[in-house]
Amino acid sequence: MPLNVNPLPADYKKLTGYPGYYRVDSGEYRIVYRLDIDADLVEVILVGKRNDDEVYKQLKRFLG
Repeated sequence: MPLNVNPLPADYKKLTGYPGYYRVDSGEYRIVYRLDIDADLVEVILVGKRNDDEVYKQLKRFLG
């Protein structure tokens, strides 16, 4: 089911240190997204391979 229909699927995780940001796995990819329930908004921030931590390094560079 797409994130815009179900923004908190069973396997979602909150990201530590980034309030309002979550991650979910889809196959071999990790999707990092921001959820604003009040605005009914799901914003995909990053998509990257699950087998390395590059997606988290990019997130840190992107968000500081």
